[in-house]
Amino acid sequence: MVLAQARSQVSEFLTNDLTNGQELGIVTPMNDGKPASADRGQRETLLETATAEFAANGFESTSVQSIATAAGVSKAKLFYYFEGKEALYSEVLAHSLEPLLGPLESITDAASAEAFWESLESGLQFAFEFVARDPHTAALVRGLYRRGGHSPSLERLLDRARTAVCTWLLDGQQLGAVRTDLPVQVLAEAAVGALVHIDRWLASSTETGAAAEMLVPASALSTFARDALRQRIAAECVAEVAYATDDAPLEIDAYLDVNKTVNHEVLLRDGRVTQPAPRFGEEGFELISAPVIFDLPPTDGEARAAYHLLETTLKDHLGAAFARVFDHTIRHTESTPGRRPPIRVTHADYGRDAGIRRFQEVLSGDEASAWKNARIVVANLWQSLAGVVHSTPLGFVDLNSVRDEDFIPVTVHYPDRDGEIGYYRHNDAHRWFWFPFLRPTEALLFKTFDGAPDSGHWSCPHAAFTAPNAPIELNGRRTSIEFRVLLAFTPDT
Repeated sequence: MVLAQARSQVSEFLTNDLTNGQELGIVTPMNDGKPASADRGQRETLLETATAEFAANGFESTSVQSIATAAGVSKAKLFYYFEGKEALYSEVLAHSLEPLLGPLESITDAASAEAFWESLESGLQFAFEFVARDPHTAALVRGLYRRGGHSPSLERLLDRARTAVCTWLLDGQQLGAVRTDLPVQVLAEAAVGALVHIDRWLASSTETGAAAEMLVPASALSTFARDALRQRIAAECVAEVAYATDDAPLEIDAYLDVNKTVNHEVLLRDGRVTQPAPRFGEEGFELISAPVIFDLPPTDGEARAAYHLLETTLKDHLGAAFARVFDHTIRHTESTPGRRPPIRVTHADYGRDAGIRRFQEVLSGDEASAWKNARIVVANLWQSLAGVVHSTPLGFVDLNSVRDEDFIPVTVHYPDRDGEIGYYRHNDAHRWFWFPFLRPTEALLFKTFDGAPDSGHWSCPHAAFTAPNAPIELNGRRTSIEFRVLLAFTPDT
């Protein structure tokens, strides 16, 4: 009976005096179906007031009544906008820390590993500067940690931070900057956890953001994070590579379409750290800066438009008298009709005399005759078209470790001609190399034929293989392009 009477009185009040009802927070002020600007302004005022109260007194010592009194409204009005003290506190934190979390969640992909690490240091520097400029935020963070125990408000913020950091670290893995021996989720959890503990320590040791920067400089913290997160690349690794068996077919109709292979575990040396570095003219391969960088797989016309620049660059780089790019191939790890996959069997692109014949086939008679006394070399320029190479990279055998009898000649029947390529038998003496996490700004230049080698084998055996440290998220994906180049060297070059 009492409850029914109270309901009747409220109903009569709302019907006869909506203005008073709005002031008491019982009625939502509306304007064409949306909260009035004055209503939104009052909510912002309450947030600002609550921020100051929580910053000054902490969560436990701040009451809803004290916030309402400081804002000049009733408790009913405050509960109209916020469900309770915890909800208000959570929104104050989210609102105050948005300038920190927002940029982290909207960070754009870095263009290189160097740019990735620069974004880490600049982000930490920004955080220190922000807290130093905003004493309310610094006080709120200290109060948040001093609450101790389980804080729903803190967990919500940390969930946002973990998600953003996970996305950021995945970008770093794709660039070859961030370690791939641990799942990205583990790295994100570790990174956020470390930052929280450091922040908690700073909050208990300092009273201002400026003092925090003096205790732990952003640059030192960035170095600490970089050392913990950076990619680990061993100077050597063990992986399986495929060799041909003795009963492999000696005539084929498709380029290296062979299933007569056997896998052998080999030791691959990191060509990036080997001293002296492998060279095209010595070991048969080397790492160079990519003359042309492709953001996406090029069309046939776009790839051919790069031929002239490649010829000029390689001619100068190698000191050749002549250079002619005559072909290119794009390869994909995805098994799709019409796409050429990476070649996993250890092979040579040309037989003992096939390179000379190819030189004469590609050039006109007069042009080829002009180089009849030159040393003829055929090279391959290989680079990624889809970010850093994590999966199925190329491995190379130092041609000085190859015996001619390791080579198995194979005739290939093309639609317009016959060519000679070759497989290789396994030999424990083969010295394998690779270049981990090849970037789109880099290219691998290797010798596929040398008509008059100074020493060693005439071709650099090579094969795609499964990298031992490819992250699960990136394993099995690779798109690459290779350009084939005719070269001529004269005694004076």
